[in-house]
Amino acid sequence: MKPFDIYHLFDKLSIAIFVLRLTNAEKREFLIEMANEENKKACGIDIKQFVGTTLRESFPGVYDIGLPEGYYKCVSEQIVIDLGEFEYGEHGIPPQTYVIKATPLSSDQLMVSYENVSQLKRIERELIQKNQDLIETNKSLEEFAYITSHDLQEPLNTISSFVNILKSRYFEKFDNTGRRCLDYIEKSSIRLSNMIQGILAHSRLGSNVTITDIDLNTLVADIKEDLMKALHEKCATINSDNLPTLKGDAIGLRVLFQNLIENGLKYQKEGNDPEIKIQVEESENGGYLFSISDNGIGIEEKYKKKIFQVFQRLHDDTTYKGSGLGLANCQKIVNKSGGKLWVESTVGQGSTFYFTLPNNIK
Repeated sequence: MKPFDIYHLFDKLSIAIFVLRLTNAEKREFLIEMANEENKKACGIDIKQFVGTTLRESFPGVYDIGLPEGYYKCVSEQIVIDLGEFEYGEHGIPPQTYVIKATPLSSDQLMVSYENVSQLKRIERELIQKNQDLIETNKSLEEFAYITSHDLQEPLNTISSFVNILKSRYFEKFDNTGRRCLDYIEKSSIRLSNMIQGILAHSRLGSNVTITDIDLNTLVADIKEDLMKALHEKCATINSDNLPTLKGDAIGLRVLFQNLIENGLKYQKEGNDPEIKIQVEESENGGYLFSISDNGIGIEEKYKKKIFQVFQRLHDDTTYKGSGLGLANCQKIVNKSGGKLWVESTVGQGSTFYFTLPNNIK
């Protein structure tokens, strides 16, 4: 095939191409022999007008960034070279980012193809900045939650102390209405204190974690031992598959499994014997898909997202006690581990909480 035919073919391609011929190896001098139409779209310069000139006289800036060395290596060693990303601008065109590749055509001739990735790099930089901003925002929110909760605890402690004094010293002097008011204040103080402690715990989740090898069989066995009294009182059973060993945060995984197990024990119909089943299977991406199911009261479809939000409860304290943070904590732990958490449920029959975890939890 004649060179003209090759150049004609290059001119029809949808990728920017120009052809160089090595004229002086020692000085790395190249002659521009051909350029296709796509160059103007890719870099804003019609390189065709420079055909017949040397690379140095027409584009001296490429020598400043070392591209001719790569071109020379391509020709001298007769190898295709991915030169990588370069920032370059000339002839009134502001610097842009290009991915460049050099391909030998003959002993002294090479084809340079490139792609303008400036927009992709700009989007990448914006994403990196937004991610950094999000990290800073989350850090500020966690610090705010910690400071606010700590500051709220002080006056609350004062209220609780005075309530205790009033009940211990002056309780008999109050009438029934006064005594009920003291009881309301005391119970409200306890609930608020639990909420504050919950906020503190939630804000700290995922901070200063220590990654270790965790045998989930041992972890579940420890939880069952700690819940022995509740399991006995409720005539409950917990059955589990043989669980894997993961690298992760022991505290976070303990909170995750214990909260889901305790929910299965708690949200039951009166007189029902709770049955908790823990299952696992390997997922397609190399991690694991876990499920913790129960035979409890179930969850209505409209509440399946609400239950994972902070302080969102479906029942009052008189029916089922809780802080409204358990599932929010589980969601945060799973998200920080790079997994997903969701629930499938049938009212009156029970719920199954599914969550994915990678082999190595960050």
